[in-house]
Order: sequence, then structure tokens, then C-alpha cells
Amino acid sequence: RRINLGYAAFNNYKKAWSDKIPLKKRLTLYNALVVSVLMYNSSCWAAPQIHLEKLDVVHRRHLRQILNIKYPGVISNKNLYERCMTEPLSAKVARSRWRMLGHVLRGPVDGPAFSSLIFALNTLQLPGRRGRPQSNLFSLIVHDLRKRNMYLSNIDDLYYLRYRAADKIHWKRLQ
Repeated sequence: RRINLGYAAFNNYKKAWSDKIPLKKRLTLYNALVVSVLMYNSSCWAAPQIHLEKLDVVHRRHLRQILNIKYPGVISNKNLYERCMTEPLSAKVARSRWRMLGHVLRGPVDGPAFSSLIFALNTLQLPGRRGRPQSNLFSLIVHDLRKRNMYLSNIDDLYYLRYRAADKIHWKRLQ
């Protein structure tokens, strides 16, 4: 749904992507009018990697149209991002999820978001469902923590993360 809404937003402003407007202004407009639609509520997504790759493909397609690079012309993805001074949207999604986790950890202990983390931790001991493991927001958060050599397997780990997230500057550096 986000991708379709992004295409609609991009096509609504087709005249703004012409070469008459300077590139920097076009990219600013694109970030304000289209990327904001694509990234709406992205901190709460539990999207699998396949969906995030599709989001990156759409983002690169839009950037190529803004730069007026058509089929025979080729530009690598890395050069495209450098030329547009941007990054893949999947990286932005991961960063927004990390920021959201910091906000939840710094929030009140009796708040609904922190309570849901406690509930998710308590259900880890229950036997799981048969079949393929589900991809949900909690499992993605646990995966993000493992990449940073942090673990979330019990309540003590949760309160240790809460202690680490209290220092906002240190938490932001962990991104």
C-alpha cells in the first residue's frame, strides 16, 4: 500500500521533476512530498526484507526519473545515492525503528508500549506455533539488538536496555 501511495504522490507532482528546476530543489521536493508518504509510520513496520527491497527499488526508480536517466543510460545504485545525497529507504526504516525503541524504553514503565514489551518477553517461554516463524515487530527489534551485541531475553535485559537508552546521545550512536 505504501508503494502505491508513493507512486501516486510521485505522479501528482510530475511537472516538478523537470530539468527547469535545479536538482537540489527537486530532491528537497521529493523528500518532502514523496519520501514522507513512503516512510509514513515506518518505525512500527514489521516488514520482511523482501518488502523493504521493493521499497528501495521504487525509491531508486524515482531518483532516476528525477535525474532524467532513461533506459540506455546506466548508473550504479551506489553512484545514484551519492549523486542524490541520500540512502536506501530500508536503512531509514531500520533507523526509525531504533529511535522508536529508544522512545519506548525511555517512556513510563506503566505505559502501554513498555507493557507490551514485557508481555512479549513473558510469552517467549510459551511453546510457539508450528510452521515458519512469524516476522513481527518484537522479533525485528530482537534481531536489531543482536546486531549490536545486545540481547533481550528476560526482564533484566529489558531494564538494562532501559538504562542504556536513558542516555540519548549514546543510544543515537548505536544506530
